[in-house]
Amino acid sequence: MTEFDDPITLRIFRASNDQWSGRLLIGEEEIVLGVFKSPQAVEQCAKEIGLHPERVEVEAC
Repeated sequence: MTEFDDPITLRIFRASNDQWSGRLLIGEEEIVLGVFKSPQAVEQCAKEIGLHPERVEVEAC
């Protein structure tokens, strides 16, 4: 079970067709985000759903 004080990590990675996707990791839980045009758009999506990651990891291009 996820605790409210678990740190949130956003992992951004390349999806197909030069697009980007992301995973929010909260404790042992994982939330997969959609496909976006840029890493910044993935991060914005996380913020818009109300989850503000303490750490953002972007896959090297």
